[in-house]
Amino acid sequence: MDTAKFKKMLLNERERLELERRVQLDDLADNRPELADYDNHPADSASDTYERTKDFAIDDNIEEMIGRIDEALRKIENGTYGKCDRCERPIHPDRLRAIPYATLCIKCAEALERR
Repeated sequence: MDTAKFKKMLLNERERLELERRVQLDDLADNRPELADYDNHPADSASDTYERTKDFAIDDNIEEMIGRIDEALRKIENGTYGKCDRCERPIHPDRLRAIPYATLCIKCAEALERR
């Protein structure tokens, strides 16, 4: 397996996510709600709350993805990249091309999803 190719893919994806996260955080900082709600309709406040909640959820998702990528990069350094965490069999390269931070082979992932 060409781990250098996967490492490059992972680093590129990490960089893309970091940029997206910076943009997301800038948006959160720029869109702080007003302190006074007396001139806003309650629906406006609800919309603001919804948007902020959505932005925080997106940020949490980005953070989780970066963590998965970092773990995959550690596995490359340790020589364990591409092995299923559950059964320790090799993860098919097509799966790794689609999801380079995958930790489970298809068989084990399907088994966990059925639970």
